Amino acid sequence: MTDPSTSSNSVGWWEWLGWKGSPSSIPGRQAPPPHTEPSTVPTTSVVAVMEPKVIEHVEIVPMTGWERLKSIYERENSMEKDVTFRVVRMSFLGGFLVGGATGYAQARHAYETNNVGRKYLSPSDAVKRKIDYAIVRFAKGGFGVGFKCALISGSIVFLATHITAYRDKFASWYFPAISGATACLLHTVGGVFTFPIGLLGSMKAVGLGVTSGLTLSAVVHLYAMAIDKPVNDAYRLFKRDYEKELKSASEWDSRVSELMEREQITWRQQAVKKLKQQDHEKMAIFDD
Repeated sequence: MTDPSTSSNSVGWWEWLGWKGSPSSIPGRQAPPPHTEPSTVPTTSVVAVMEPKVIEHVEIVPMTGWERLKSIYERENSMEKDVTFRVVRMSFLGGFLVGGATGYAQARHAYETNNVGRKYLSPSDAVKRKIDYAIVRFAKGGFGVGFKCALISGSIVFLATHITAYRDKFASWYFPAISGATACLLHTVGGVFTFPIGLLGSMKAVGLGVTSGLTLSAVVHLYAMAIDKPVNDAYRLFKRDYEKELKSASEWDSRVSELMEREQITWRQQAVKKLKQQDHEKMAIFDD
């Protein structure tokens, strides 16, 4: 058994010599056990507040191209259907006005040439016949040009949007390729354009279609550059916003129709005005 004084003297000599080592390396001294703090979990951590949950794995089965095309007509507010309908309607209206105005000028010249020296019952009868002839030629020319414009524009937009839905990807070459092929087909089969029949006329139709398609592609690229996104992402963003607007417009129309049916309102504009007034009053109450 060692003398406690001896161990204390030996320790004192080591310290007197200026030993700088750790206390565990000093002879005769046992190092105290390391101080370990209990591992506590902070009450503000996610581990202390939330319990682990098992997330079930959901496998998303990709839709085929035909299923995506079918879903276009199953949805109520679809961009492809609405855009095609709007383009056909506006193209027909623009073509009707342009074709009618061109046909009216030609009809006036033809009427004055073919009816020189004809006798009428009265001056008013001459004016009436002239006006009737001009109206008929205006409608004839307008319907012809309007139908051609609606057919060309509608087919291009219809094919571009549906090919995009089938492939689930939009590319900028859709418009020039579809426009050129459609123009060549319509000229060869139906003689839509006033180009000569044959190879030269078909090449002119293809050139016109490709040129107009490149113009549409340039518009799409400018839109993509404006929002700083690729062309495919820009198309998806445009489709999402467009369908959102369609949904809000459809909900508004349903509210107007419901109000007209509930309060027996005849004029739709009157129901729209009353519904806007009700919404304004509700917003004023919430603000107070």
